[in-house]
Amino acid sequence: MTTATRPKDVSANATFDADARLWREGEPGADRERLWIHPSGLLLLDARRKNGKLDGEVKWSLGIHEMSEHAPRVAMQKALGLPSGPHATMLATFEEGVLVEARFRPGFDFEDTLRVPLRDGVIDGEVEWVVGPVDGALFELGDLKLLHKVFKVPKPWPHRLKAVFAKGKLKSTEFFDKKGNVLDVSKPVVLTEWGEATEAGALDGYVERGDFAADAARFFPKAARVSNPGSKKVRGAGPGRVLDDVVKGGGVPVMTVAFDFSSYGFDAKKEELYGAAEDRYVGIASDGSGEMFLLDTDTGKVVRYAHEEGTVSPAFDSLDELTFALLRIEAAAKKLIPKPKLAALFKKLGLKTAETLLKEY
Repeated sequence: MTTATRPKDVSANATFDADARLWREGEPGADRERLWIHPSGLLLLDARRKNGKLDGEVKWSLGIHEMSEHAPRVAMQKALGLPSGPHATMLATFEEGVLVEARFRPGFDFEDTLRVPLRDGVIDGEVEWVVGPVDGALFELGDLKLLHKVFKVPKPWPHRLKAVFAKGKLKSTEFFDKKGNVLDVSKPVVLTEWGEATEAGALDGYVERGDFAADAARFFPKAARVSNPGSKKVRGAGPGRVLDDVVKGGGVPVMTVAFDFSSYGFDAKKEELYGAAEDRYVGIASDGSGEMFLLDTDTGKVVRYAHEEGTVSPAFDSLDELTFALLRIEAAAKKLIPKPKLAALFKKLGLKTAETLLKEY
């Protein structure tokens, strides 16, 4: 041991090991052992033991200042019986020397990105993973390896997954978006009837006849539904009352690729929308690029708001046209409808904005 300047976060009882370039409090195998790396003073290990065996929560964060420190610290990690995962920082729970859970995170002050429960040396219980790039095994402990490909993660990647294991065998997997909604990743069933023969005159009344609600239920039967208290402004504009009833009643599916209804009821004047802060404008939906479709309550027409420029431009002549187009573009983006045939329909109906939007997805 020798002297060195003690970093501010290192315990006053710790001594410096110049050979290992570590600050140590408690000898190896002690009831409490803590290690800090030098010179930063970042915590490397905080371990508790009972009868000489790791017990309770063990903190580990593999940090180095020189490459020569890496190999001996990896060896220390393995000697302690700690696994490896997507991050160098983990919280590992032991019971009388046996690892029963490992939680990985970018740093001690961050949320977990991977949680793996174990029993009898195999994965057993509910694994949770915030999906992200992986180099090699997602989790590894001795001969036990968990590869990310076992989950068959769909594209585009979900935000998170939960997978249930029983005695090392994967039993089920669920995928979630950032809001916690369960994602339907089953193979899409191509729609055989989606209105390919629709004539222009049939668009009038699409919402009020209940066709929008019926198509939404038929096109996306398993999708989560939009939760929205409704909008008085929308209700006061033509077929807006019926549309508002559908939205409030949970009849609009969460559309995750091309469109969403998160901007439904957005009050352009109240929210001082840049370039369009007028009382007549109210939000209906947004596309995948963040552009918003606003209902002009004076005319019943729909404009497209460009958020970067702060400008509005004509989009659809009515809510009927908008809702008819949005449902089908989302369905085409999810491969439920053939794009070439839908493009031909939009051209026949004179829905130029819909034609343009379809090309984006």
